[in-house]
Amino acid sequence: MGAGKSVCGRLLARRLGRCFVETDDIIVASEGRSIPEIFREAGEPRFRQLEADTIESLRLKSGEVIATGGGMPCRDGRMELLRELGTVVWLDGDVRELHARASRIGNRPMLEGRSMAEIEELYRARQPYYRRAHIVIDTTGIGADQVVGRILSALREAHAVRA
Repeated sequence: MGAGKSVCGRLLARRLGRCFVETDDIIVASEGRSIPEIFREAGEPRFRQLEADTIESLRLKSGEVIATGGGMPCRDGRMELLRELGTVVWLDGDVRELHARASRIGNRPMLEGRSMAEIEELYRARQPYYRRAHIVIDTTGIGADQVVGRILSALREAHAVRA
């Protein structure tokens, strides 16, 4: 949360001439209610099941830029499924900066009622999954345009993508 997946994903898709897909938007459209409502009314386990169901629909999105929710790759086998779909990029950063960004946007069920120590623990628990990404970009202290520039450079190096 707060790494810039949505903003950077949109910019990256535009620069690559591709479509942008956000898994949370797929879930919201299929459920007819917001992510906070799903968490509130059905709980996190239901949301995580919806994420799992969404991974299957991503197979139809070949060549598109996809932003997943921060918890999507953090279940056994999910990162491997995402890696099969294409190049996975982890937008890393200082956890306190990420928290500040996510808090400004607001309405984040995974932040509600959690102390900074709990947020840091959640981040540490997710890192082993995130580290399996093909590319890691540190977003600390830089803007979306710079993040996208770094992603494009890494894609060029890793896959000879013309961007």
